[in-house]
Amino acid sequence: MKFAKPTIMRIAAALALTAAATSSFAQGQEARRGFDAGYEAGQREAQYDRNDRGDRGDRGDRGGPRGPRWDRVRILEAEYGARGRMCDARRAVQRDVVRNRGAIQVDNGLCGDPAGGIPKRLRVVYRCHDTAPGRVVAREGETLRLTCRW
Repeated sequence: MKFAKPTIMRIAAALALTAAATSSFAQGQEARRGFDAGYEAGQREAQYDRNDRGDRGDRGDRGGPRGPRWDRVRILEAEYGARGRMCDARRAVQRDVVRNRGAIQVDNGLCGDPAGGIPKRLRVVYRCHDTAPGRVVAREGETLRLTCRW
């Protein structure tokens, strides 16, 4: 009996340490994924800045000598769908605004087809710098153009 009690205590301690190590490893992996996602987002924004510098100012857009900064437009809400079957299109709309200088193609490429066989709409709430939010709606198949006062 004397031998069994210390052995059980050692096994219990080993199990406790294993559980703690597993938990720490899982938390570490989650932190790493968050860091990687933040790093990738920063790299994408830097790439957008580099790609957008070349031809600003000669398009006729306002915004000073460098033209408008579409990367500074923030999409607050973007819903695509119909009849209560909606999907969140914020990421796709934000991407299109930066890449296409404020133009968004309204189609199933935004976030899939949430309402098959039904004509859909895109509703966007956005903000340019610190202005009041703008609200726009467009039908499927249209190209929506955001406007900002630069």
